[in-house]
Amino acid sequence: MIITPKSAAVDINGSANNVSSAKLVSLVNTNSGACLIVNSNGNGFYVAAGERVVVEKKASETLNATTGSSASVWATSVGYLGP
Repeated sequence: MIITPKSAAVDINGSANNVSSAKLVSLVNTNSGACLIVNSNGNGFYVAAGERVVVEKKASETLNATTGSSASVWATSVGYLGP
């Protein structure tokens, strides 16, 4: 999958953010353990240490990470690179 960045990265560890009202977000967990990502609807999932995932969300939804440490979880608005 090839993606193109559309915003500056923001740290969502402990601070909910809509990531520039993105509908597609690249997340990278820099923590040494798994972290919980929860959206503003209360739905959540875990991201393994060092893992990068791409998440689809509504523009108004926020994402918030809980790492249990001071490590960052970086979120960037992205889009798929077209032909």
